[in-house]
Amino acid sequence: MNRFFFLALAILLTHLSLTADEELRVLVVVGTAGTDEYDEVFSKNADLWKTAAERGGAAFTRIEKEKGGSTPVEQIEKTIAEVEEPSLWIVLIGHGSFDSRAVKFNLHGPDFTDDELAKWVDAYEGELTVINTASSSGSFVRKLSREQRVIITATKNEAEVFYTRFGGYFAEAVGGLTDADVDNDEQVSLLEGFIYASEKVASFYENKGRLATEHAILDDNGDKLGSRAEWYEGVTATQTPSKEAAPDGELAMQRVLVRSELEKILSPEQRARRNELERSVKALRRKKGEMEEDPYYEKLEPLLIELAEIYEAVKSS
Repeated sequence: MNRFFFLALAILLTHLSLTADEELRVLVVVGTAGTDEYDEVFSKNADLWKTAAERGGAAFTRIEKEKGGSTPVEQIEKTIAEVEEPSLWIVLIGHGSFDSRAVKFNLHGPDFTDDELAKWVDAYEGELTVINTASSSGSFVRKLSREQRVIITATKNEAEVFYTRFGGYFAEAVGGLTDADVDNDEQVSLLEGFIYASEKVASFYENKGRLATEHAILDDNGDKLGSRAEWYEGVTATQTPSKEAAPDGELAMQRVLVRSELEKILSPEQRARRNELERSVKALRRKKGEMEEDPYYEKLEPLLIELAEIYEAVKSS
């Protein structure tokens, strides 16, 4: 087999990736709305997440108001501490605030800060995703960023304090919206949902002739910097926040709530190994310009062969 075969196989495999773990809990926290209009919007978004979780076979928890004498803050901390699933997605729907000292997510009852959430999730050893769709959410990237975590926020920093529309578009996409499926693999990853929602937000402000007051960011490489949606061509990063930074998005591209039929066939072990191999291929490709041609293909070949073997095993089963 020559290198042209491997190049063709590499192109094919980029369209066969993406998945979530077999067991996932989606924790949706709905904050105080302030007005009937926002209450309706936030409830609708939470319902979309519930529907998506049901379609994806994930456990779902919604926290909104006091329950059984426990405030939302107490419920959130307790739920995170007791999560048994190997993957946890925390989705914050509501308003955020920043008083020049602390960033808070606004709840029915006591609010919580970015520092408090960072402390609560610190002991969680599984795969963590946090999606904060509120205003003033950008600081959550700096506080929660770590390797093997995906952090998405509706704003680039805490100073973007106005109501955000990002969360509504993201909630529509995550259940498998066709328009959000950038690579046409019949499922929507976190990265694709992020890109779709960001583009819809930009279009909204442009069509209204208004200056955008929200700029979402995604961080999944642990460097606390985050990337903007316009830094991607398709699902490939074309820009990073600094020359030294690794691209964001490769981990987020592998986390999916509602899996395609192909993904459902793969076992959790096969998915995990496939994802590891794909990230290795992408890391190698980034170094291609620094390597001689033969050593490059010598390293690429076994990775692509093992990837092909995983799919062949599924096809033959």
